[in-house]
Amino acid sequence: MAEQVLTVTTVYAREQMAQARAEGGTLTKVVKMAFGSGGVDAEGKPLPLDGTEQVLKAELIQKNISGHEFIAPATIRYVCSLAETELAGKTINELALVDSVGKFTAVRTMTNKIKDGDIEFVFEIDDIY
Repeated sequence: MAEQVLTVTTVYAREQMAQARAEGGTLTKVVKMAFGSGGVDAEGKPLPLDGTEQVLKAELIQKNISGHEFIAPATIRYVCSLAETELAGKTINELALVDSVGKFTAVRTMTNKIKDGDIEFVFEIDDIY
């Protein structure tokens, strides 16, 4: 059985890309990362995604992206940090990339990450086209 891909580019983002290619339109810029706590089932396994998601199941916070880099010709790695005191004691298991108009361009579910209050967490999402 193939392993499930837990990060997906949303239908919204794919539609933007198709319209830009066919009609010369523009793409919105990714500016934030959303963090949530509703991305797993009762057994702690990441929930599947279908790419239509535009809200997290249990959003905790949105933060500005702290950086990005092109790690392959069609892959961008976005980075966002949570400071020591941000979301201390909270469980994080879902993420999304948010564009300049507030829409999700990619979403991810993952196993539980409990945020300690004495360390910075750095999250990276690879957006693959």
